[in-house]
Amino acid sequence: MVKWLFLAALLLAGVVSALPASLLGLPVARLSDGRWGVGDARGTVWNGGAQLVYLGPAGEVQGMSPLAWQWQPKALLSGLLVWHLDSAGQPGLLQLGLGKQEVRGLALSLPVAALANLSKTWQAARLGGELQLLVPQLSRQGKDLSGSVQLAWRGAASPLTTVLPFGSYQLDATGTPQGLSFNLSTLEGPLMLNGQGGWPAGGAFSMAGTADSPPDKYDALKPLLLMLGQPAGPTSVNWQVKPGM
Repeated sequence: MVKWLFLAALLLAGVVSALPASLLGLPVARLSDGRWGVGDARGTVWNGGAQLVYLGPAGEVQGMSPLAWQWQPKALLSGLLVWHLDSAGQPGLLQLGLGKQEVRGLALSLPVAALANLSKTWQAARLGGELQLLVPQLSRQGKDLSGSVQLAWRGAASPLTTVLPFGSYQLDATGTPQGLSFNLSTLEGPLMLNGQGGWPAGGAFSMAGTADSPPDKYDALKPLLLMLGQPAGPTSVNWQVKPGM
C-alpha cells in the first residue's frame, strides 16, 4: 500500500511540474471578468514565460510586455512558494505563503485601453500613449495591504484635441489596512490632471479629481475637457470614475 501511495505521489508531482503555462489563462480570465488573457505562453507554471493581453470590447487584442518566471524550490523549506521574475530585464520576486502574498520589482508596459476602459467616458475619448507599471513592493497579509504601485502615463494623446501630446501623468497607489489609496498627479504638459481615490477591501474602485488647462490652450483642449468631466470653472472640469459609469 505504501509503495502505491509513493508511486501515486511521484506521478502527481510529475503532472503538476509539467502543467503548461497556458493554463494560467483560465484564472486570469476569471479574475478579470474576461478582460485579460494570456498569450505567447511557454514552459510551465513553474518555469516559463508569457504575455498578458488585454481583450477589448470590440475584439481588439493589446499585449503587455513579456514576463518570465523561475520557481525557487528551496523556498519550500520555509513553507513558501517563490518565483524569481524577469519583466523587461527588471529582476523581481513573487512570494506566496499561508496568509501572506508579496510581489517585488515588477515592471511592465500596458495598453492605455486597460486604464481608459475603467470609464466609458474615458474610453470614448480614444486615449493613447504609453502606460508603465512599476511595483517596487506590494504585499497582502490577511486583508491588510502594504507597499506601493506606480503607474505612469506618458505621451497622453486623443483625437479630441490638436495638442499632442497633452501631458504625462502618474498614478500612485499605496496599500493600507483599509485597501488601496490612489493619488493622481501631472508630470508635464498643458492639461493638468489631479485626483484622489481608493479601492477598499471588499469594495469597489472609485476616484475623482479635476482637469485644468492654461487659458491659451483651452480652446484646443476644450473638447477633451468636456468629455472627461463637468465644467467647474473657466478652464477646468471635475471628473470621476466609479462602477457603472
